[in-house]
Amino acid sequence: MATNAPTRRLVSLTEAGRYLNTSKATVWRRVADGTLTGHRLGPRTVRVDLNEVDRVFGLGGAE
Repeated sequence: MATNAPTRRLVSLTEAGRYLNTSKATVWRRVADGTLTGHRLGPRTVRVDLNEVDRVFGLGGAE
């Protein structure tokens, strides 16, 4: 059974900062305040989904 769920595009906080043309610290603050969901992959590894970044910041890259 196939689903049409969008594929997660998980990237590091640094990569998300580059994508938003801002700093890693700014992305981290958005994770800390709950604006973005941080996906913890290990004790020091956090990723964010670019689809969520697009949606939250109105970038139009994801439906």
